[in-house]
Amino acid sequence: MMEKKKRRSALFYALFLLVYILIVLGVIAFFLTKVWGFAEEYEAARPVHTMDAYVENLNKNLWNDQVAQTIAGMPHEMQSDEDCAQVVKDMLSQGITYVRAAGTGSADSINYALRCGDKVIGKVTLVEDSSLADQVQYDMLPWIVSSEEFDFSGLYSSVEVTVPKSYTVKLNGNALGSEYIIQDDIQFELLKDYYSSYPNLPVMVTYRFEHIIGELEPEIFDGSGNQIQIDESRGEEQFLNYCSGDELAKLTDFTLRFAERYQSYNAGIGGDPAAVYTNRLAGYIVPGSDLDFRMKAAQDGLGWAHTNSIDIHYTTLNSAVSFGGGVYLCDFSSAFTTTGINGTQDFENNIKMIVVDKTGNMSDLRVAEMSQYKKDAEESQ
Repeated sequence: MMEKKKRRSALFYALFLLVYILIVLGVIAFFLTKVWGFAEEYEAARPVHTMDAYVENLNKNLWNDQVAQTIAGMPHEMQSDEDCAQVVKDMLSQGITYVRAAGTGSADSINYALRCGDKVIGKVTLVEDSSLADQVQYDMLPWIVSSEEFDFSGLYSSVEVTVPKSYTVKLNGNALGSEYIIQDDIQFELLKDYYSSYPNLPVMVTYRFEHIIGELEPEIFDGSGNQIQIDESRGEEQFLNYCSGDELAKLTDFTLRFAERYQSYNAGIGGDPAAVYTNRLAGYIVPGSDLDFRMKAAQDGLGWAHTNSIDIHYTTLNSAVSFGGGVYLCDFSSAFTTTGINGTQDFENNIKMIVVDKTGNMSDLRVAEMSQYKKDAEESQ
């Protein structure tokens, strides 16, 4: 009897334990279901989940009608629609990423910037999908794309180039007109002292063009239509017409002869200054010029120079620039030693002079004006 009672108690306990375990498992399953449902709803409600899917699809379809319309609506006077489309396609091939736009959006909207490389190309706005309000259990609505816009203005680059006014600048085969000149009549630094006397001297202009999608290299053509390459290291001097060949040889010969006569005359060598000027130097100077007047005005003082001899060590024509029309700017250096009442003295002159071709064949060259300068600072004295 007692044994039978023990067996019934053990069976009852086993049944109780089984029921308890089943209840506990049911409770756990219930809560796990709730937790799983919460996790799924939470994941679906994360905005990055929506953006990941959006960008993944965007990278599969990089070129669409909206992008094409955006590009077509951007000013690109020097490029065809096809050229611009290719630039954008090449850029988009790098892939699109996104980043949340800090400081924008609201409690029910989020803004993301679309990036390609280091450029921002658009914006996407997400909002909660209120149409699913009846289908969520924990008030965590998923996000959907509310609006998207593309902005490729960050692809714009500009070109700015300074060239002589007689030059032509082309972009993609199209010549830039005067409407793209942002600075006109820029004087050459080397010629700045001569513009008042020679109004036809060359000047420069600066072109600027801003509506370039991608990159375009300007093509530069000189006044004769020859394409040239600008050397940024040389500056404006590369645009000047430096003499060479027979022209340079004749100017060099003239400079050597003039320098010897000019320095000898200024040293008071050769006797009566008026006679020396008339017989040796006047034929090298434009008559009636300011230089002609200055040389004659110095004659009274030269009579007291008391210089016995002059030894010219060298004369070097550093450069010769043609202004056109038989007018040249010559730069020369000369060193010499004089001996006289004050003993031996050494001199070095650096001179710029305007040389005029009176005949058109360089058989009669004359100095119209001249000035000395300090070679290390290029300062006129």
